[in-house]
Amino acid sequence: MHTYRQQSLILRAGLIILYSALLSGCGGGGGGGGAVNGNLTLIGSVLLVDTNLAPNPAATITIAGHTATTSASGGFVLTNIPASATTGTVSAAAEQTLTLTLALPATSTQAINLGTIYLSSVGYTASASGQVATTVSGQNQAVGGATVTIAGSSALTATDGTFNISNLPVGLGSDPNTPIGSVTASNFVTKQIFVQAPLITGSNPLGTILLGAPISGTLPGLPYTIIGQVLKGGVGQSGYPVALSQGSAVLGTVTTDNTGTFSFWVVPGTYLLTVGLPSGSFVTQSVTLASANQPVTQNVIVP
Repeated sequence: MHTYRQQSLILRAGLIILYSALLSGCGGGGGGGGAVNGNLTLIGSVLLVDTNLAPNPAATITIAGHTATTSASGGFVLTNIPASATTGTVSAAAEQTLTLTLALPATSTQAINLGTIYLSSVGYTASASGQVATTVSGQNQAVGGATVTIAGSSALTATDGTFNISNLPVGLGSDPNTPIGSVTASNFVTKQIFVQAPLITGSNPLGTILLGAPISGTLPGLPYTIIGQVLKGGVGQSGYPVALSQGSAVLGTVTTDNTGTFSFWVVPGTYLLTVGLPSGSFVTQSVTLASANQPVTQNVIVP
């Protein structure tokens, strides 16, 4: 229970912002979970690359003149960040200051998740490159304009799908079962990035990262490994923010559709679902996915 309570602290901060913005947008035709007056909300967590623990004392994140400090489990929330911001810094005692490279969307109806940012006492001399593609009629087709995020830094893919991100911590990816980043692209389900060996100083080619087949429509049978409904009195509740986390990392946030349904695509593991309520409180529910080939259904009952 203690671990889940720590995780909830991170998620609650982000979901408060998400839910408040969702309410303010109702009936107005505008507004959104991650944008305030045209600016963005950024969430994420900070860990130490050598221990995989949160910095103690806390780390400081500064982007476009806005500053936040991490919670005991490493989470942070930054609000009112202009979409034009291209860099940021992360610092903590005994660690070298990290400069983030950002590729933020012009607008977003949800908080932008920078994922897990890793600090190092050794330095940030690794870089990662690759190509993002999808398969069409048995052939790889490049995906341009995708956002690749690794350890908090992000870049847009070129028209040929290629990307390069530098200033990454050496040793990132020491656990092959923990993603080092993700790829998001319009009309595609988010893809997590895994490596089989830690990043080394210099170039680290990641090869081709394949996204699933393009999707269209609102919620047309998206690929998922975890699916469920937010239920109240047996009735699905629409417009509720739902976050999925593992450890101190927030892996994604979605809003339930008109049937109260939510879904995530993740690899096997144990996760925590956190649902924001209109009252400002939260309901959490753990869920375990045993196999990527056998999606699990986990409903969340709310008062």
